[in-house]
Amino acid sequence: MKSLCIALTLVLFVFSFSSAQVSASWQLLENKFTEPAYHRAELVLKNNSGQVLDAGWKLYFNTIFISVNTEVKNPNLELKHLQGDFFLVEGKSKTPAIPASGEIRIEYQSRGPYLKNSYAPEGLILLKADGSHLEIKEYQVQSISSDKLAEMAADTPLPIPTAERIYARNEGLSLLPEKDLPPFLPSPKSWKYTGEKLKIKNAGLAVVGVPEFAEASKFLLSAIRNGYKPKVIPGEPPVQIRIVKVEDLPEEGYRISISDRKVMISAASTSGAFYGVQSFLAMMQADFWVGPSEEIILPQVEIEDFPAYGYRGFFLDVARNFQPKSQILKMLDLMAFYKLNVFHFNLANDEGWRLEIPGLPELTDFGGRRGFSTDEGDFLWPYYGSGADPVKSNSGSGFYSVKDFQEILAYAKVRNIEVIPELGVPAHSRAAIRAMELRYENLLKAGKNAEALQYRLADPDDQSRYLSAQNFKGNTVCVCQESTYAFYEKLVTEVKAMYQSAGVELKNWHTGGDEVPRGVWTESPICKDFLAKNSELKLEDLNDYFRSRAAAILKKNGLEMGGWEEIGQTHEGNSVVPNPKFADQTWRLYAWNAVAGWGGEDMAYKLANAGYPVVICSSANFYFDLAYDWDPDERGHTWSGVTDMYQSWKTVPGKLYLSHDQTIEGKKWNWEEVRKSFTELTAEGKKNIIGVSGQIWTETVKGPDMLEYYLFPKMLGYIERAWEGDPAWSTATSESEMKRKRLQEWNRFANAVGQKEIPRLEKMFGGFNHRIPKPGVIVKEGLIYVNVQTPGLIIRYTVDGSEPLETSPVYTAPISKKGGERFRVFSPSGLAGPVLELD
Repeated sequence: MKSLCIALTLVLFVFSFSSAQVSASWQLLENKFTEPAYHRAELVLKNNSGQVLDAGWKLYFNTIFISVNTEVKNPNLELKHLQGDFFLVEGKSKTPAIPASGEIRIEYQSRGPYLKNSYAPEGLILLKADGSHLEIKEYQVQSISSDKLAEMAADTPLPIPTAERIYARNEGLSLLPEKDLPPFLPSPKSWKYTGEKLKIKNAGLAVVGVPEFAEASKFLLSAIRNGYKPKVIPGEPPVQIRIVKVEDLPEEGYRISISDRKVMISAASTSGAFYGVQSFLAMMQADFWVGPSEEIILPQVEIEDFPAYGYRGFFLDVARNFQPKSQILKMLDLMAFYKLNVFHFNLANDEGWRLEIPGLPELTDFGGRRGFSTDEGDFLWPYYGSGADPVKSNSGSGFYSVKDFQEILAYAKVRNIEVIPELGVPAHSRAAIRAMELRYENLLKAGKNAEALQYRLADPDDQSRYLSAQNFKGNTVCVCQESTYAFYEKLVTEVKAMYQSAGVELKNWHTGGDEVPRGVWTESPICKDFLAKNSELKLEDLNDYFRSRAAAILKKNGLEMGGWEEIGQTHEGNSVVPNPKFADQTWRLYAWNAVAGWGGEDMAYKLANAGYPVVICSSANFYFDLAYDWDPDERGHTWSGVTDMYQSWKTVPGKLYLSHDQTIEGKKWNWEEVRKSFTELTAEGKKNIIGVSGQIWTETVKGPDMLEYYLFPKMLGYIERAWEGDPAWSTATSESEMKRKRLQEWNRFANAVGQKEIPRLEKMFGGFNHRIPKPGVIVKEGLIYVNVQTPGLIIRYTVDGSEPLETSPVYTAPISKKGGERFRVFSPSGLAGPVLELD
């Protein structure tokens, strides 16, 4: 009997497929940019084992970038859209068996051109006929190069970044001496260097502040102790840093005077004192941040500074893909350093619920986990390729406990940052809807019928057919039942209690409100009954009805409501216009949908003129999840174009029509022509622009390293605008003069980033990952010319076809073209960018 068991075990082992025995590959077959635009591709599934893969298998995968009605060419297979970016390939009757060492080719054609190598399907999971599943780890995507994509898009104005185009864009940039650069970023309003650099060594630093600025003094003292450990010589007098109060500065403004061995930070408020401290720390050498150092080097300088906007926000989505608490705290450190004062924390969406809510454990037990199942019964599906295992999910699973969240709140408060939670409704709510259905079913089984209905969000008999912008079905709560508002109030009261326990006042609540799909509630029996009983309302009024009810709940709890621009909009025919119904409610609107060339670029101004307080979030300028450029190797979205540091830096919040040079399609954007039809801010409208916000949605962002790559350095351009406001060049009287001054100001800013900010980013707060750009290269008269977007970074090269390394020669002047030249940009610490090879 014992030997029989051993034999059975061996047989089972032989016939059990592993991830290594099944592989896949993907390649682009055709890419058409002219209408009707499409791409055709092939996914190959290969059986590498010595056994037959039985008929009846199914292949699941993720992709945001194919249409939901894509058809496969194989007559016996079909492609089904399940939810969001999750798709299934199965047989029309049954998928065929794949013989040992055999393969099956799955060809499909989808609407729209292929622009990025990351558009290929990912997260492949094979469900075998016996019901077991495995993740396909061996998967090769045949990538395309920039030159190849440029060739494919030759009949379009799309600016694919070839080496020549990069060079042309970088022309006019040159290395500047440090004396021509601002002492730190964001650039202060005024500064004047008054002497040689001050070297402090063998002396202590004494921080003396007025009692009102005790927190700023404490913060500075802690930073100095971490970064400066001098060998003090007895009798050497300490350098005194005084933090004093004055009355002649704006709120959040400050002055700094550094002369000889005296430092004076002056401010009119606690926030001004705090930002004065941050600016003082920003003038330390980069090595200060990895301390302890025996020496501090400071400029002798006079500075006066204050911000253009009271709201300087950073939005982070952790619902689509999760970020650990440690990364949130790191981002708060960085926000404080760069003087951003509002953290807009998106904690829930269709793809995840990330905050523990006492009394509603299903929200995180179900909505806080993603993994593979056939029915999405115990956790969400593995959206965005987050993996089959809900425990080991590489960013799909995770949430913040009440304690975690309170720690985040307290950490932010010390750093002068307001945390605004976003738990969006009525749309983008599928994780919550599914979690509350699970709660309903469990309580119903337990015989607790009334409790089961208490927080139910769905109408179970709703037959409305709709698809959200992110291709989700059933992602919008039923606004016609009281249980939805009971759920909303439960969230508000529980989150408010978390703030109170953390010693932080909750003032503002972001209710979401964006992208409510067309077709919702049309076939909901509950809504039909509700409308019959409330004859003053029509189906098209339900959005406004929900907003009014949500606002009332928030007002009852002493909170101000904010939301995406849609909560203050309505339709007039085919046009979207400000909704006058709520203009007197002080709802804060976040104006985001500003694709260059599509007509919504001035919506922020229309809303502000109508009376709404507005935060400019311009998708074309301040959405950091957009790809850096059109290079196929650069990950990220392109639905609102592409955004790099220059694009965010050149934004003009007060004259948004000056913020573009091209439309999303790459066509010329004529400032004067656009201005003629562009809504102009009224005097009252200008007062209603309360600030700006930079956003990063995380469908394509997985983990801290990728988050930081997407953010830096492009976020630095936004940081400059958030503090400085409209750039000086935008006040020039002619287009030619504006563009001439813009290049001068951009050169100064780019130098500050390359010479100062990148070396510091690599060291501060444990160091940040960041993007190193490709060099620009042209060949003229047999000579190779090379440049880079951020002077201060180092260009290295080889001439023998080998990969440039940190020890390779530094490019300083044109070299002769002989063949085999390769170029690469390095940061001062040795971090390297992609290699550019000449043909």
